[in-house]
Amino acid sequence: MSSFNDPAFLELLSTLALSIGVSLILAGALAAWSGRLLELAPEHKLWAFIVGFAFLCSLSTLPMSEHGTWSDTVYLALFPPLVIFIYFLPTAAAISGRHPNFASIFIMNLIFGWTVAGWIRALYWVFQRPAMVGDTNFRVTPFGVAPNNKSGTRPTAPRPPVAS
Repeated sequence: MSSFNDPAFLELLSTLALSIGVSLILAGALAAWSGRLLELAPEHKLWAFIVGFAFLCSLSTLPMSEHGTWSDTVYLALFPPLVIFIYFLPTAAAISGRHPNFASIFIMNLIFGWTVAGWIRALYWVFQRPAMVGDTNFRVTPFGVAPNNKSGTRPTAPRPPVAS
């Protein structure tokens, strides 16, 4: 356990924590600013946050690799985007699948994704669709909209009684 008291390890750990914190703040500001400037939809703001966060974390690895070779620098710079895109996989699936609760899935993924259980729960939530509200006379199939009744005819409304 003496390696945890090593000044070089503590410096690396503090640099990493500071880089991630600054990257989160700047990526959030970038997503908010670009979303307002370009009038982006909420799902596009989330994409801007994820991509900006991955890019900024990748840039923050450059001081750590200044004494290495070019291949070490490239591998070290590609590692944060890979980890971030795997980390935000549930959010990406929710956005791509047009899940109605994608913002909630993103918040859960952001806060609890570092735990394996939170990441799996967020991914499970992506594949759960909310129940349809109300009784509908149609269902959505891979080939389009189909009526719910078996005969394929349109249901008719009951006729009012005829007054004599």
